[in-house]
Amino acid sequence: MDSKRLIKRNSNAVKKGLGARIRRGIVPVSALTAMFLIGYCTVLVPKLLRMEKNIDLKKEKGTVLEYKNIPKGMYTKPFIIPFSEYLSEMSDGKVDVDAVNSYTVGGYSPVPGCKKTLKYSHMLDPKCRLVNSWWGVYLIYDDSAGKGAAFMLQNPSGSKSDLNNLNRESIQTVPMLDQKLITWSSHEGQKDYTWKDFENEFVFQRIGELESSDFRDLQKREWLRLSGNFKTLAALTDTKKTDMHYLSSIRAYVGLPDEEVYKQVDPWYSFTLKGEVLTRYFPCGKNPFWAIVYYNGSKLNTKDGTAVDTWPEIEGEFRKSLLSLKLECGE
Repeated sequence: MDSKRLIKRNSNAVKKGLGARIRRGIVPVSALTAMFLIGYCTVLVPKLLRMEKNIDLKKEKGTVLEYKNIPKGMYTKPFIIPFSEYLSEMSDGKVDVDAVNSYTVGGYSPVPGCKKTLKYSHMLDPKCRLVNSWWGVYLIYDDSAGKGAAFMLQNPSGSKSDLNNLNRESIQTVPMLDQKLITWSSHEGQKDYTWKDFENEFVFQRIGELESSDFRDLQKREWLRLSGNFKTLAALTDTKKTDMHYLSSIRAYVGLPDEEVYKQVDPWYSFTLKGEVLTRYFPCGKNPFWAIVYYNGSKLNTKDGTAVDTWPEIEGEFRKSLLSLKLECGE
């Protein structure tokens, strides 16, 4: 899986990346066998995929990006992937930009209040404070063709650094397409399930108005902060209907739910995504870009009537991560 993997619409069984390399014999079979026998495959696969698929931002784009103070229970090192193709596919070609996505999600390390298991990560645990949560940074590069500016700005001919010139609808569109991608990914291998079926089912509906404010980081740089709530669907697969491959799907990062999870919530249950995005322009020399920092919690109800709202707790942790984020021009 190319991290939050794109599943081609005409096939729910496309396999790329590390999975293909293993089938070609590039990764020693003996090493993989040992991993499975030891029982730590769910823990090691994300590390292998990060080594295999992460791009070197400083080398390829001249961008310095480092995560610090990531909430306990999440992967401490980010996954960094090219994101242009994913945005294009999920938007039916409407979003055509040079993009990179860096992100982290709940892993398997022990953390209070979350189930300790190697079957699935904290992201799938309905009563864990990290359920459905992501923390990351989208980078939309200011290409010479002007596609980035046309997407990110209300007036592409205006100031690129003016927070008032940022296109708020476009900013909201990126995390929406990301959620659409991971939810579509969770249908991998589902027989007779089509893109049209998914389009009819998927929802990402804003609840109320966005709250807007300015934010200044520790380097005194100004950001536009948008906060909001959205009704959407969890990327929680139904293992009786799907066939998510170990090394080529979102399963590689979050595992698979078991009956204990299904006793609490149904596959693809509805929840409220509560989060923030912060956006600003970085006028770097060769590769200027807009950064969209994103993080979210979730609000849901389990089958036993338990009301879960992770945002009040996780918001503060994510803001510490925001203040510690190292993001700058590396040229």
